[in-house]
Amino acid sequence: MHHSLRNRRIQILIAVVLTITAGMVHAGQDTEKVVRLVTLDVSDNLYLLRGNDTNILALVAETGIVLVDTLGQGWGPAIRAALNNITALPVTTIINTHAHEAHSGGNLEFQSVIEILAHENTKSQMERMEIFQGPNARFLPTETFRESMTLLDDIDRIELHHFGVAHTNGDVVVVFPEKGIAYLGDLFARTGVPRVDRNLGGSGLAYPNTLQQTLKEIEYFTEFVRGPEIRTFDRVVPGHQVPPDDTPLLSWFTWVDLETYVNFTKALVEVVEGSKSTGDTVDEAVVLVEALVNQYPGYVSDGSEAIIETIFSELED
Repeated sequence: MHHSLRNRRIQILIAVVLTITAGMVHAGQDTEKVVRLVTLDVSDNLYLLRGNDTNILALVAETGIVLVDTLGQGWGPAIRAALNNITALPVTTIINTHAHEAHSGGNLEFQSVIEILAHENTKSQMERMEIFQGPNARFLPTETFRESMTLLDDIDRIELHHFGVAHTNGDVVVVFPEKGIAYLGDLFARTGVPRVDRNLGGSGLAYPNTLQQTLKEIEYFTEFVRGPEIRTFDRVVPGHQVPPDDTPLLSWFTWVDLETYVNFTKALVEVVEGSKSTGDTVDEAVVLVEALVNQYPGYVSDGSEAIIETIFSELED
């Protein structure tokens, strides 16, 4: 996307925030679920949806909607209510970035779905989840990949990449190359200490390397395939960070923010490794990690004990 085209889009497209409240009954309880729909400035058919403390994306293609993650079980009707404000097209494709229920549980509510895409490890993990047993097995991934795959063409092209082990061993980065934006799911969940699920093959030690590989591969595409005069990828969407309420998403999480996060995770692992080597306890390591977090404005330290315990355990393996 050339700068002139991109600038024109930024000038023309106005970020519109719609808040949709869907009252619904689920599992025998009255539950009010809210999904916030946010127009992104990079495109007139790519939207961010916020609900269940999670961010997901929806691409309105020619014949149907591509949904990147589906929030948790029971959130489908609220997602559909939000989407109805922009299109009546059905959800035909779902991409699950990893197996956690907050990102895959909503699969069950989209009867219209034709294909569900995920990393091969993610499908294996979802097959063991209770919500996908019996008749619900039809909402498991129908197509998997090991390293990468693509779907759609031209301006709506979507690339799925697995760059290595981090949050889980099936994390998928969803790239919209012509729109200059990438969704990282829980690989980059928020500005703060990362969460790692070792039960799903995640690794605290490998986390920085996987993030670094993400940067390297996307930068290669941007600078060498598309051309060094164009820096298309300047926007990233995290899995759980709360979007601002009162500003268009023009500057919310840029490429620089991702680079900062990569450096933070590198420093985090170095601090924890050093603490372990000197015989520190987890509590002593927490103090060091919190001091590191304080060097990064806006970062949060909750979850420090968990990531330290994870890295300590990995170092002992």
